[in-house]
Amino acid sequence: MSRRQVVKVNWQRLALDLRGAGLPLVLAAKAIGAHPGYVAQIARGEIAEPKFSDGVALLNLHVDRCGPDRT
Repeated sequence: MSRRQVVKVNWQRLALDLRGAGLPLVLAAKAIGAHPGYVAQIARGEIAEPKFSDGVALLNLHVDRCGPDRT
């Protein structure tokens, strides 16, 4: 039987990394199909954890913009 590994994502850091990589948060939100202020709310800590599909999209965006070694 295999054990699942749990990975805790710091969503606020992820959003701030995207901004630090030169991607305006409003464009990050648009890229994942969310309302314009969504990723900014994550960056401010107002949203602690996105819904699953948004989280996957944000992780993929982070890999694309910041690189797999930083994700």
